[in-house]
Amino acid sequence: MSTDQKVALVRKRSQSYGLAAVLAALDLPRSTWHYHQRQKVSYTEMHRDLREPLETIARKHAEYGYRRTAVELREAYGRRVNHKVVQRLHQAWDLPLIRGTKPPKLSGIRRAVTAAGDRINLVAGRETIRPFEVAYTDFTELVYANGRPQSVPDASRRPRH
Repeated sequence: MSTDQKVALVRKRSQSYGLAAVLAALDLPRSTWHYHQRQKVSYTEMHRDLREPLETIARKHAEYGYRRTAVELREAYGRRVNHKVVQRLHQAWDLPLIRGTKPPKLSGIRRAVTAAGDRINLVAGRETIRPFEVAYTDFTELVYANGRPQSVPDASRRPRH
């Protein structure tokens, strides 16, 4: 059971059974109970003043992770913040998503099709098509071994044991 659940249960049952008995039954320290009553603030709320600088850094330097962002906070904004705090805030505010991903490189076939443009559709300009006048195939690219087709060893060259 989480601490927040225990605190909620103490709130419900402390009137009936007394605060000390409920805290003892749930094995919840009295200091934790009082902390949650008076000072409990969410992590993101506690560091809300860092949101704007962190977002600015994330947009300006999309390649930065939490470590370099912590250094940038210190150098550009004069804010000394532990890298673990920056990491946790990045996760809470989804700042790594701003970085995005690079689009994959186009395959050779995709580059050829794109370069051909409108000329690629051989049937578009024809009104009637007789049998066997147009043939087509699909383009399938099989990539092996880092982009090079692997050769199959010749059976006659195999060493004998």
